[in-house]
Amino acid sequence: MMQGTEPPSTLPALLRSVVAARGPHDAVAMAAETLSYDELDRRTARMACALLALGAGKGARIALMAPDGVLWITTFLASLRIGALVSVVSTLCTPPELAHILRHSDAQIFIGVRGFLRHDYVRTLTAALPGLETQPAEGLRIPAAPYLRSVWLDDADGLGWARSIDALLARADAPAAPDAELLAAVEAEVAPSDDAVIVYTSGSTSAPKAVVHTQGNVTRHPRELSRYFLLKPGDRMLPQLPAFWLGGMVMALQTLSVGATLVYPASPEIEVVVDTIRQLGVNRVNSWGDPLVRLRQAAAARGVDIDRIVGLGPFRDAAGELIPPPLQVNMLGMSETFAAHSAEPLDHRLPDDKAGSSGRTVGGFERRVVDPETGAPTPPGQVGELQLRGGALMSGLYKVDSRQVFTPDGFYPTSDLVRLDADGHLYFVARRGDMIKTKAANVSRLEVEAALRPLPGVELPIVVGLPDPELGQRVVAAVVPATGATLNEDALKAALREVLSSFKVPREIVFIGHEDVPRTATGKLRLFELADMIAARIAARRTAG
Repeated sequence: MMQGTEPPSTLPALLRSVVAARGPHDAVAMAAETLSYDELDRRTARMACALLALGAGKGARIALMAPDGVLWITTFLASLRIGALVSVVSTLCTPPELAHILRHSDAQIFIGVRGFLRHDYVRTLTAALPGLETQPAEGLRIPAAPYLRSVWLDDADGLGWARSIDALLARADAPAAPDAELLAAVEAEVAPSDDAVIVYTSGSTSAPKAVVHTQGNVTRHPRELSRYFLLKPGDRMLPQLPAFWLGGMVMALQTLSVGATLVYPASPEIEVVVDTIRQLGVNRVNSWGDPLVRLRQAAAARGVDIDRIVGLGPFRDAAGELIPPPLQVNMLGMSETFAAHSAEPLDHRLPDDKAGSSGRTVGGFERRVVDPETGAPTPPGQVGELQLRGGALMSGLYKVDSRQVFTPDGFYPTSDLVRLDADGHLYFVARRGDMIKTKAANVSRLEVEAALRPLPGVELPIVVGLPDPELGQRVVAAVVPATGATLNEDALKAALREVLSSFKVPREIVFIGHEDVPRTATGKLRLFELADMIAARIAARRTAG
């Protein structure tokens, strides 16, 4: 944490603090360019003034859709400097997903890239927003996104409805543009309680939840977590999780909050990531699950000493001894808590009697475990639903009455089934509801079912998560075909890829009859029995095959 009499509680204050302490040191490093903290301050100030010139200010709704890199981080920080509310949009978004986010978030300004890897975002935008192609570059009027007024892309050549980001930045250089004095005055009015970020994450319904976090959460909690991740100013951290997912965003903020260097590869392709590690002196990696396994293998094959890179090699305790996997802390968090709410430092070796623990409370969270049916507190060691209050808990869900989100005394029911022992160690057991955790992302089974249901020949889709040693959980589905229909697994997957991000598409689909669906006496699905049945069918198919 940067030294000071009062820890910063807004992004403008945090940036001032870290720039004062680390000005000439590397803040963001990429193969193409490196920004010092002084330059990061200048770049974000210019973008902030450009946004002010455009008419944005406190509470302005800005949608940001770009890969990790200088554009993403400078736009994100600049937006928070003026008190705007930023919706971070996945570069994996399909047109229906993007249409929902832009409409639901009340986005007024869209800032993004024209394309990335195989994605053409001009095509995505025009498919998401019918009529966009006939609109002027500013003063958009689109019923599908009624608040949207302008689109700014890194390359707007040939597009009548968008303008370039260079043209946006030029507004900061105009004679009557907002100056440093006005920007400072704007920043002084940004408060810790101001909403800052909307993160869209799969929820308990077919539509994604819109989790809202405040300036205080965005500023204070990453700095608190940096102590658990043992981050130091001299570190060069490469987060493999993208910044549009909360895990990547929080790690970026952790890194900047301590004055370390945030390293971004030009693309997430494994060979590019390994090259970046080698070329830019990376000594820290933050990753999880399948991406980490593949990166570790690729780096070792290229001669990288993975044991010298924290997060890539095996974890060691404070004495330098390897920590056996059962005694490594598995931090537990969620989008609603701005990452971990329970943790121990990375170099902490759990006592033998705490194996499997996610650790103790972090950053002022209050935790209680209750009977999921009655709401009564459970004794220590007994499984129940985790409820949370305080700390970096979200301010709410966008456009949802707080009474539908929090208990009357302010706790958030997480739907996580856990045990909490007498020493305050938390043990994750399972998800109560319909969430599937795969590749560090949350997927709602109901969202995937909603995408399957209208496909030709599908009568009843049922989606579940199966345990997977690399992914955490694997998304799979069982489908009851309509009478007389013949379905093809590959064809269904291809259709789903048109409306769902790739990580939400089931890895396997099996076909069953209504008589195969296990139900309770009242007709409810027995999901655990169904998951076992799907797993058995997949195993039999592989054996036969």
